[in-house]
Amino acid sequence: MHYDLHDGRILTWALEAHAATHCNLRCVQCCPLSPHLPAWTVSPERLGDELRTLARVLKPQVFKFTGGEPFLHPDLPALLDVARASGISEQFSVTTNGFLAQSAPDAVYERLDRMTLSVYSSRPLPERSIARITERCEQHGIYLTVKRIDAFQQLTPDSPWASEAQTREVFARCWLKTRCHLVHQGRFYLCTRPPHVETVVRREHPELPALSEVDGVSLDGPELLARMLGYLERETPLETCRRCLGSSGPWAPHAQLPRGAEQDRREG
Repeated sequence: MHYDLHDGRILTWALEAHAATHCNLRCVQCCPLSPHLPAWTVSPERLGDELRTLARVLKPQVFKFTGGEPFLHPDLPALLDVARASGISEQFSVTTNGFLAQSAPDAVYERLDRMTLSVYSSRPLPERSIARITERCEQHGIYLTVKRIDAFQQLTPDSPWASEAQTREVFARCWLKTRCHLVHQGRFYLCTRPPHVETVVRREHPELPALSEVDGVSLDGPELLARMLGYLERETPLETCRRCLGSSGPWAPHAQLPRGAEQDRREG
């Protein structure tokens, strides 16, 4: 993958930050593994520092707050304020399941340019709630995308890939590495998976390497532009790819994990 530069900044499609890693739903095969993660929210101060650093070398078309469920953050307006002030992008978006978005304060809507509403067949948002969110987005000039999702793709293999060739094939076919860039706790990642796969997998295998350290780029240190560009244009898989199906996994009807259920064995 080749990336162009403009005024010393790498041009990309999107950059995400997890406002919260936990969620009010428990979707099977959740990409960032939210049902299996402890509750966590990013601080506006930490995020502001990270985005100001990244804004010197990166220029995504859109900056997205994802999760988890972003509306679980106690101060989403403050996050939007620091994101805008950083100069990281000109478009700011939030991706939500909608259950909390419908009653969120106007201060959130006033600070958004875009919203993606994910409506899952396994836990459908009532149509009246969709209508209310649509109305509020229209009032505030927000471009709303409603995604109705009735299937999920398996992301985690039953066991790690045994061969380098399999891992390379998964990496080569995966679209997440170009569409789902993530900034999280002082590091930049090609996709949303590495820090969370680490959290889940190392519960059972503490001897494994820290995926967050080997698979991401630290925002600290010199020559960030060169390090970022080399990382984005790499042809070798991430270590996390050995434990991921990327966009190659089979599809199944969308489903929710029951409350209190043991961790799915594919994600253990």
